[in-house]
Amino acid sequence: MPDLRRPLVALAPYRWVLEPALALALFAAWFVTGLPYDMAATLALVFYAAAIALSRILPGVALGLLWVGVLLELTEEESLAAPYRVIAAVAVVAVLVGVAAHGGRVLRWLDFASAILLGPAVAYLFTVRGDLKFPQFGPLIAGYYTSQGIGVLLMSLLLAVVFVAAWLIGFLVARQRAAQAAQQGAGGSAPSVLVWLASSGGAEPTEDDPSRPELVRRLTRAQLTFDIAGAGLFTAFCLLAGGVWDRSGFLVTMAFAVAVALRRMSPAVSLSLAWLGAVLQMTTGHNILVSDIAVLLVLYATAAYGDRVVRGAGLISAGVGALVAALYLTVTAAVSQGYYDLLSSAIASVALQFAFLFVVSVTVLGLSWVLGLLVRTWRTARVARRARAEAELDRNRAVQDVVVEQERTRIARDMHDVVAHSLAVVIAQADGARYARHTDPEAVDEALATIASTARSALGDVRVLLAELRQSQPEPGRPPGAHDGPQPSLADLDQTVEHIRSAGLPVTLQREGDIAGLGSAQQLAAFRIVQEALTNALRHGDTSRPAGVVLAEAPADRGPGLVITVRNTMRYTVQEPTTTGALPRVGHGLPGMRERASLAGGWLTAEGHDGEFVVTAFLPGAAA
Repeated sequence: MPDLRRPLVALAPYRWVLEPALALALFAAWFVTGLPYDMAATLALVFYAAAIALSRILPGVALGLLWVGVLLELTEEESLAAPYRVIAAVAVVAVLVGVAAHGGRVLRWLDFASAILLGPAVAYLFTVRGDLKFPQFGPLIAGYYTSQGIGVLLMSLLLAVVFVAAWLIGFLVARQRAAQAAQQGAGGSAPSVLVWLASSGGAEPTEDDPSRPELVRRLTRAQLTFDIAGAGLFTAFCLLAGGVWDRSGFLVTMAFAVAVALRRMSPAVSLSLAWLGAVLQMTTGHNILVSDIAVLLVLYATAAYGDRVVRGAGLISAGVGALVAALYLTVTAAVSQGYYDLLSSAIASVALQFAFLFVVSVTVLGLSWVLGLLVRTWRTARVARRARAEAELDRNRAVQDVVVEQERTRIARDMHDVVAHSLAVVIAQADGARYARHTDPEAVDEALATIASTARSALGDVRVLLAELRQSQPEPGRPPGAHDGPQPSLADLDQTVEHIRSAGLPVTLQREGDIAGLGSAQQLAAFRIVQEALTNALRHGDTSRPAGVVLAEAPADRGPGLVITVRNTMRYTVQEPTTTGALPRVGHGLPGMRERASLAGGWLTAEGHDGEFVVTAFLPGAAA
């Protein structure tokens, strides 16, 4: 693709040559077919060619020139040859596509109205003023036989559908061009070659609401190979089974085969080609062909692979196609059976036949479209289920990560409690021993023994915590928060209080009531709360005044549980005035205590009152 993109980029400023080249090709076709020279016909063809050449750069002028060319043909008195009518119809299709692709919003819808109105006008030129004649039978109405009116009506409907299909392609080109321009602006991929050829050559797109329609879908190599091979097999089957070897039948089969090949790559183009094949089939007088199976495949593809606009066009095509097919088959059957007087008693039989054919046609075509829609819904549901499964997997991974992070946070909190408490005791003992070594040598030995005992205990706790931290996630079946090694409980508070006392802070410990009904998680939380509160009192409080710890049974109105109260005298220090406006740093001690109490199902408050710092916590019992 890089080798192809380079010449395309170099040719980008010259894309405006495409439309003038097509106009010259129409003139060349006129000369090749050997049409006689006629001033009115030549002037009309000049307007057609000018409309095609200006459809990219001046779409409004091009639409006006197209109408001038059609009006010139309508005012021509002499009948023009059928090849000239075909050239004129190709010019109409090309201009409708160009105006829809490059015009603004208002001009685009004027182009749509023109596509509908030009159908009857060109049909009149093909039939009444052209070589395409219908059988003359039935009563005369305004100088024309009823059969001629039905033929003109059928031809008008067919050409209007072809012109609207051409407009639809131009409309989708404009929308996808705008969408891909937005994608390129956001770093998206380059547009496909077909859309590049139809783009405006650097002009700003005029589409206001690009909803990313897929005029050309990207297929894998296997899908593209399958579609092309399937179209080849379809062509061979139709030619062998149908037995149609005339030129018109071969052209109809080729149009349907190309539509089958493009049904998945470009459902909109495939639908347009299917309508073109159907028009060729009916205007050349063919009845039902084997190649008509392609219509079902195309309708299925519009619902299964098309965007919202293409799906709607496929549904409308199913209804209109059923009406046209029923009308065509009814008229041809009536002509073949000799029902030339449509006002005779056979009119009831003809009407009943039309109703039956319409119901059968709309059922078959509608079921093909509905089947494609069901397959699309099933495919969307499968993608949604896959996305939901992936989202569930991501959610489980996120929950697992949260559990791991909570476990690490708990370990870090325990590490903080152990290290902070132990270091506070060690520092206090070391300072006391340093000051007392001259007056009381025995106190030095006692302090060193306390330091060794405290450090040894802390080292054991740190080893347990580090062993837990090495695990990346909890083991299967292990509840969050579970860990190896014995955990401290309320029975270990005496040793902690002794460490704090030996560090220089007098502590009183009281137990009131029945406090034995706490679970292991509540006991661990109570131990850590008291340990952290005493450590803070040793580091920040007045060590000359005793601290008190009260473990009391909760009152009856609160239910079973434990009330912890830790009081210590605050140290009064002169705070320096701050001029920066910075907030004081919040440590981990108080938030950690509150989180422990909350995780255990209780609450904690910590505040100063009358020169004392009071920590109060409530932990519910195991039965709460």
